[in-house]
Amino acid sequence: MTFYEILVILSLILWVLLSAVGIIGLLVLLPRLLRATGQIEEAAGEFQRKALPVLDQSQGLLDQVGTVATSLVDDVGRIDRTVIRATSSVENMVELAEDRMSEINALLEVAVEEAEETFFSTAAIMRALRLGGRGRKRRRVARAERRRLG
Repeated sequence: MTFYEILVILSLILWVLLSAVGIIGLLVLLPRLLRATGQIEEAAGEFQRKALPVLDQSQGLLDQVGTVATSLVDDVGRIDRTVIRATSSVENMVELAEDRMSEINALLEVAVEEAEETFFSTAAIMRALRLGGRGRKRRRVARAERRRLG
């Protein structure tokens, strides 16, 4: 027997021993792995049983949040429309007040003109009455002055 043949036989024996140890190790570990897998599945099932009510409640909570959000959007829309209407109403009232102020200013201008005319007319009458008793001398009044005196 050559060295090469001895080496091959030894390596085969070593492989057989290692394979036997591996197979025995797997046979010993396999039940433990199966038990651990069963425990993991059991824990996953228990987690799922406990999580389902929480998930259902969270779904209900999300539905309620959606309802509240929709309600808030509707309320904000209504508030926006109300603000727009109020702004429009205020603008209309300001325009109306400006128109009224213009009318009042025009009325006051007319009243002042009428008061001035009345004052000048009264003054002219009073002057004519005062002058009427002193002398009969008539003087010719210019057209512009007659208009001013009334």
